[in-house]
Amino acid sequence: MNPQKALMVSLFVFLSANLLCQDFTTSTASGVDLLKYETFTVVRGSVIANADQPINKEALYEAIKPSIIRELEMRGYKFLEDSTAQLTVSYVVETTIRMDVQRQGQIGQFVVTNPSGANQDQGWSREFTQGMLILEIEDTARKTAVWSAEGMMDITRTRGSNLLDAAVRNAFRKFPDRNKKVKTGKQRKK
Repeated sequence: MNPQKALMVSLFVFLSANLLCQDFTTSTASGVDLLKYETFTVVRGSVIANADQPINKEALYEAIKPSIIRELEMRGYKFLEDSTAQLTVSYVVETTIRMDVQRQGQIGQFVVTNPSGANQDQGWSREFTQGMLILEIEDTARKTAVWSAEGMMDITRTRGSNLLDAAVRNAFRKFPDRNKKVKTGKQRKK
């Protein structure tokens, strides 16, 4: 395999793995048509972090708010700064430190340079920070949740705001778009 092809394959695998680490599960309340709503606001959410890695709640709000606004405005919803909005978007961010430990078994994936090492178990471990993001959208008038998204990711080797922006984008990937035409080919009434 030539070097360029090997580089392209490894880049593809890396990007695919990165996207898989940001898999979000979404759910919509039964019987709710999200396309009937027109306006939304973003409120401060909850932050759960360990004492070793505190998170500035205000800085997080200032970082996540523009991402949420961009994603929903791109889908045809209008942002309002006050409580007259039909939808209220909030979030929960949690970070935890995790430890992965695995045994490779005999020989495993390690090179054995002498026969005496052939019967020894090999293992590895890594410590990483795992993050969870939950986005919840509530019908402001009824005070009931109408939509939510939840996802987890390894945030050890990423840059904070880029990861947060990508996570919000992935969370809203399946959110209804008011700008798209309905199946009959007519534009939905606004």
